[in-house]
Amino acid sequence: MSIAAALLLSLVGLAHSVLGELVVLRPLLAAPGWRVGIPRRYANRLLRGAWHLTSVAWWALAGVLIGWPAPVVVGAVCLVSAAVIFAVVPGHLAWPFFAAAGVLALASGGAVPAWALWGATALALAAAVVAAGFHVAWAAGSTAGVADALPQRAGTRRPLREPSTVAVLAVAAALVSYGLVVVANALGADGAWWRWLGVAALVVLLARVVGDGRYVGVLKRVRDTRFARADDRYWTPVVGLLAAGAGAALALGA
Repeated sequence: MSIAAALLLSLVGLAHSVLGELVVLRPLLAAPGWRVGIPRRYANRLLRGAWHLTSVAWWALAGVLIGWPAPVVVGAVCLVSAAVIFAVVPGHLAWPFFAAAGVLALASGGAVPAWALWGATALALAAAVVAAGFHVAWAAGSTAGVADALPQRAGTRRPLREPSTVAVLAVAAALVSYGLVVVANALGADGAWWRWLGVAALVVLLARVVGDGRYVGVLKRVRDTRFARADDRYWTPVVGLLAAGAGAALALGA
């Protein structure tokens, strides 16, 4: 009976995607007269992605019925959902939560191998080093990339404030400190304070991913600036990578 139910779910998912694309999505997305609360180009992508993710979820349920481990299936579906949502609407609130839920689900099923934790740690360290290098260069007078790195007022290219050289170097120092804490935790350094520093870094980075509700993060309201677009595509995901590195290092040192 489980196999029969899984087969039915697989067929329903296939029909949902194929017929939905032909009968619902293409006619709807070709119609010019409808609108929702986000720009139409994003709405089109989001509707198509959400429609097909429903099929993915049904296929995943079919996998559970035939014996695939539930935590692994849930984790995989969450990570696929995060990737699809980020690809179609980078500023959407859901992708960080799907990503976090996916990693936690995989971890609960013992499906996060050590090499993946080391890989996440290494990528996060590389990102921190590059970001620290940019901040040092900016403090020294470089303008490479700086136009997209500072929050801007709505509808303008004017930054909210010009940070001082000391402030820019402080960010570089914080990134270097982050790297030291991550390495220490990954290598299992003695002292509970290393873990507390790692937890503190993780909390701060996750708060930055969520944002301040106005200018930065997935909850920002000002989205019509160069910085906001760069934040959706680059800065918030990079901060998410740093958070993943901090979490991976804590797991390695546990």
